[in-house]
Amino acid sequence: MRTFKAALVGIGGFGSSHVRAMSELAQEGRIEIPAFAELQPDRFPEQFERLTALGAAHYTDYEQMLADHPEIDFVAIATPIAAHKPMCVRVLEMGFHVLVEKPPAVTIQDLDEIIAARKASGKLCQVDFQNTSGRAFRELLDRLHAGAIGEVKRVTGVGIWSRSKAYYARTPWAGKLTNGGKYVLDGTFNNPFAHLLNNCLLAAGDADPSRMLPQTVQAELYRVNDIEGDDVSCIRAVTHDGVEVLFYAMLCHPANETPFIAVEGTLGEIVWHYDNRIVQRIGGEEEVRSFGEENLMRNMYDNLMQAIANPDVPLFAPIEASRGFVLVSNGAYESSQAVRTISGSFVTEQEAGDSIIRLLPALSEGIREAASQGLLYSEVPFPWAKPTEPARMDAYRHFELPPGYATEGRTPPSGVPNQA
Repeated sequence: MRTFKAALVGIGGFGSSHVRAMSELAQEGRIEIPAFAELQPDRFPEQFERLTALGAAHYTDYEQMLADHPEIDFVAIATPIAAHKPMCVRVLEMGFHVLVEKPPAVTIQDLDEIIAARKASGKLCQVDFQNTSGRAFRELLDRLHAGAIGEVKRVTGVGIWSRSKAYYARTPWAGKLTNGGKYVLDGTFNNPFAHLLNNCLLAAGDADPSRMLPQTVQAELYRVNDIEGDDVSCIRAVTHDGVEVLFYAMLCHPANETPFIAVEGTLGEIVWHYDNRIVQRIGGEEEVRSFGEENLMRNMYDNLMQAIANPDVPLFAPIEASRGFVLVSNGAYESSQAVRTISGSFVTEQEAGDSIIRLLPALSEGIREAASQGLLYSEVPFPWAKPTEPARMDAYRHFELPPGYATEGRTPPSGVPNQA
């Protein structure tokens, strides 16, 4: 394979992972890095020095960088969430392939704008949903496509992690619904467990973007931390094929546990685990396959470069496949109509280094049982949970938070038309 020329926009935060991945590829002769863009390079001296040592020129203006370096093949965008859409659109308009961090956009209108720009440019746009690239998940998709467990009926994802108060203090947009007048919608399914929700939809739709779209979405969103967004959530989505997608997440557990997705079919079940392992159960027999550690981000770069070189190679996470994810996310806010604060009487705290983790013990104990029964939290019922109504997602084209959404209780719909 030829040597590709790549540029990076954003070297801080998760951008540091891109710096490492690109540096390794450069040292192997797989890519060259003519330039990178970062507004505050002094904040990230290690990443800055690593890239400049490889001959990369620093820019503060990414458009000027691309104008000066038309030889670049693709651009990785690892900026804060609100910047993904405008940068992605502009880079495509300027004629470059893109690898953009997840989520690529937080509203369906923004995502559709990226898709339109991609189609107009004729370039590729890969979303860095790197958990789509592991061999265990690829094996899961292959087995589902081959009908190993029959017709898929239900997909259930469960994510149980620990996040301290320091996590929400690390950046101005953490835990926010908006920041600087722009949507962020930072919460369980739009950030830490975005991979989990996205992979649930891929499994439900056999990796076909048209089959990943929700017909209805019902969600309950809660918070135990002093944030605007959710740190506790559950979602029930039904695709147009009638597959039920269930999602359960909490960020107020004493420790991080391995997330998993259980796919139930008419003949059996396959469970995919974040640790690159699948378990298949059919007729009382169980098969376990473990694929070991992989560099998932490296896989995404490799896949994009292969697809650029050969149009017959499919992307693991093309921008079009994100429509289902964004529609479920937007539908979750439409359905919940509020992120509700869980009373402190149900919450405890524990020390976490120099910070504090707020815990929700009853959910830690009961979340797996709720998931196994396919129940939303209000259906269990947990005393702090409030029921919601499903949101119809047919012909949904525009998302807008209702006024006062971040406050307690239900608010009237925004009145924004959602018809094509």
